[in-house]
Amino acid sequence: MKKLVLSTIVLLAFSASIILFEVSCHKTVKAQSPNYILPVATTTKLGGVIPDGATISVDATGKISTVGTAPKQQNKIIYVKNLPLASNPGLYYGQIWTANYDGTGQQQINITLPAGLFISYTPFVKLSPDQKTIFFSVSDAKADNNGTGFYSANIDGTDPKLIMQNDGSIYTIQVAY
Repeated sequence: MKKLVLSTIVLLAFSASIILFEVSCHKTVKAQSPNYILPVATTTKLGGVIPDGATISVDATGKISTVGTAPKQQNKIIYVKNLPLASNPGLYYGQIWTANYDGTGQQQINITLPAGLFISYTPFVKLSPDQKTIFFSVSDAKADNNGTGFYSANIDGTDPKLIMQNDGSIYTIQVAY
């Protein structure tokens, strides 16, 4: 019985010391006063943070916006129309077209290439992430439809440029983001 009473006293003392330790270490945290108002954003300060101007900007009215022009969704598709090549009926050439998602508003992108070259009939047409450049495969009327190289042009068809010569392999185009 003596051991039971002694154990009870030791456990009681141990529990009391833990409670006393917890109470002595307890801190209260007071948040900002409820009537604190975030400073008005200006063109140089954004509520205490200075915008770098490269990614975040603040206009004169305090409106916060991102800097840069992210491409806006155009709700258009880009596709290749295949037609037989007049000089070699066994070959096909492609025309690059755009249209609305529902198929309306079809419009050809006119691209002028050097003599003897034509846009490959293969559906290797890609659009750059900024929607300003198209990439496509070009073939030579003397060669087969595997293509002679990859070209780029502005979305309106101007300024076509050879970006990669085909070495006889079959390629596909992917645009990295």
